[in-house]
Amino acid sequence: MDTLAAQHAGRLMLETDAAFGVREVPLVLPKPAVPVPGKYVARKEENAFPGGQGAYRPATSVPRDPKMTAAPPLEALSPAAAKPSRPTANRQGVDIPRSVKLPPIPEGRLDALEPISDADKPRLLAELQQETVTALAPYISDIATRVVFGSGDPAAKLMFVGEGPGIEEDKTGVPFVGRSGQLLDKMIIAMGLSRQTVYVGNVVKLRAAEADPDSGRLRDRPPTPAEVALNIPWLHKQIEIIRPRVIVTLGAPALKYLTGTAEGISLLRGTWMTYRGVPLMPTYHPSFLLRAYTPENRAKVWGDLQQVMAKLGLKSPAQK
Repeated sequence: MDTLAAQHAGRLMLETDAAFGVREVPLVLPKPAVPVPGKYVARKEENAFPGGQGAYRPATSVPRDPKMTAAPPLEALSPAAAKPSRPTANRQGVDIPRSVKLPPIPEGRLDALEPISDADKPRLLAELQQETVTALAPYISDIATRVVFGSGDPAAKLMFVGEGPGIEEDKTGVPFVGRSGQLLDKMIIAMGLSRQTVYVGNVVKLRAAEADPDSGRLRDRPPTPAEVALNIPWLHKQIEIIRPRVIVTLGAPALKYLTGTAEGISLLRGTWMTYRGVPLMPTYHPSFLLRAYTPENRAKVWGDLQQVMAKLGLKSPAQK
């Protein structure tokens, strides 16, 4: 990073602190996800690209071993093309349809389901995580080296849902640990909470990336509809176990796939919606704020979070 770029990055981080009223941010990460059974081939560093989440366009992870017998949850996602034993940065992935019918949002209110005690939630989430790891094992690759399930308090009252893991999340197995994650940490702390008292997850559990045509390096990009169809049932089950009092969707994809809306995030952010009877607040993704770092956008997000705080009866540290 040259001097000017370093100065610009430093200025952005200082502005972030000021915007959310935080002088120091303890970046204590949640415990990594439960290791996936089996061994993984480490990502080649020359293929790494430190881009932001959801900033680029399509391709998909491919199964590492074509002899694996585990099948994906949807028949429509079964690979039709021959699969290499190890994908490379220049390969776009198996030929799966771009347009698929997404699984419907489960019916019924969460508060109408059989009650789950807070004591049982850690065990149920651990069991679900193992099911997710097993189901997604055929899609582990040099691009997506592990399942990034989610992290935080299994009995959290507030749940944040983003789009999908990026390169840093894939390395650690923890969602939101890159630059976007550091900004999310500041937002959460400004609300008077911490990463350990909320739950953070994503629509998809595997990193989505493609090779840059010029450099050959991997760039994170939005998940395809097929990837969402493969992954989102696990998110629905996570929410059923956690049963938060409020959900905050970060960015357009999370809003779209949890509510089914076709409206854009710019029109709906700051407006209360619902997910199976749970109040849902759409707001901008932290990566968008890092790209469009204006006082107006920061004020919009902080206003959205203040509505969430009011719904939960929270006061910011400055008000206490």
